[in-house]
Amino acid sequence: MLDLHMHSTASDGTDTPEEIITKCAKLRLTLSAITDHDTIDAQKEAIATAKAHKIRYITGVEISVRHLGELHLLGYGVDIDNEALKTMMEDLRGSRVERVYEIIKALKEHNINITFEDVERFAKGNTLGRPHVALALIEKGYASDLQDAFVKYLNESGLCYIQRRKLNMQQALDLILSAGGVPVLAHPKFVKTDDISSLVADMKKIGLAGIEAYYPAHTDAEVQKYLDIAQANDLLVTQGSDYHGKMRPYAAIACEKRTGERLTDSINFLIQKAVI
Repeated sequence: MLDLHMHSTASDGTDTPEEIITKCAKLRLTLSAITDHDTIDAQKEAIATAKAHKIRYITGVEISVRHLGELHLLGYGVDIDNEALKTMMEDLRGSRVERVYEIIKALKEHNINITFEDVERFAKGNTLGRPHVALALIEKGYASDLQDAFVKYLNESGLCYIQRRKLNMQQALDLILSAGGVPVLAHPKFVKTDDISSLVADMKKIGLAGIEAYYPAHTDAEVQKYLDIAQANDLLVTQGSDYHGKMRPYAAIACEKRTGERLTDSINFLIQKAVI
């Protein structure tokens, strides 16, 4: 069992890094990684907790990439003291704050009144995101639940959607690689493209090292499709739950329990980059 895609209070999860890694220890995971959105703030606490519980842990981050909508890259084994990485994470954090202000402004134009403080109160870490805006909307009675808030106001077809700064593909890959990390395409099912095979092949040419084949929303047929793409491009395959705690109660830690020679080989490779 393993889980290489989890989110903590440092971004939009509801569990602290310590709580997540403690749960991983109780489940006796082979390898775990917290991959918060555009931040590495959880990593030191996660590493310390993993050491206390004597379980394997690899550093991680999930970077939003400008694509047809959005594409996410997971970075594993990144050096959290890398100056370029730290600087970019701070820049992206700032862009998220700016977007929250813009969303609040757009909401007010539709007579929906929430404040920045209303949103900030739901963010236990320093990274603000749309889920925190959604929680404020729910609290104020403007939405019934997270899905309602996103559909009505916050997703790309929502009433008050605001684009924010994102890195392009090459920038994101270079950032992960320069920090000593392994770039992996997250949940390929949700990537907007007419030809995922060609996209992955092109990404491999500029630095992509893996694909998240095992993911809760992937059907067995889709898993096999992504395994075949990985095989054709000599890519690692990874497995993750996209755990967010109470934010996504349907996604439990290590909810994917898959096996396979390519997965085993990939995990053995990543274990070599684990910090503990």
